[in-house]
Amino acid sequence: MVRKYITSALALATVVGTLAVTTETASARYGRGGAFAAGAIAGVVGGAILGGALSQPRYYEPDYYYEPEPVYVPRCYYQNRRVRNLYDYGYHYERVKVCERY
Repeated sequence: MVRKYITSALALATVVGTLAVTTETASARYGRGGAFAAGAIAGVVGGAILGGALSQPRYYEPDYYYEPEPVYVPRCYYQNRRVRNLYDYGYHYERVKVCERY
């Protein structure tokens, strides 16, 4: 926030200082009374525009938002299940990990 004010003030001071140095006092004497006022107003407006442009944020803000896709996490648990024994042609109970998607 303070950076914006400092940048704007610096731009305004630069433009006004340039106008003050380049303006002659004799030009107002010969019927150019509005030249200094027009230069001062142009300097203030130009400084405000330049300061506003320099104080804008540099990052891009999109106008849209993508909602993240749902993530399916498998729910796993261990269960004692009857498993076929290949060597004895019988069955036995073994602790098996079971995962479900919901």
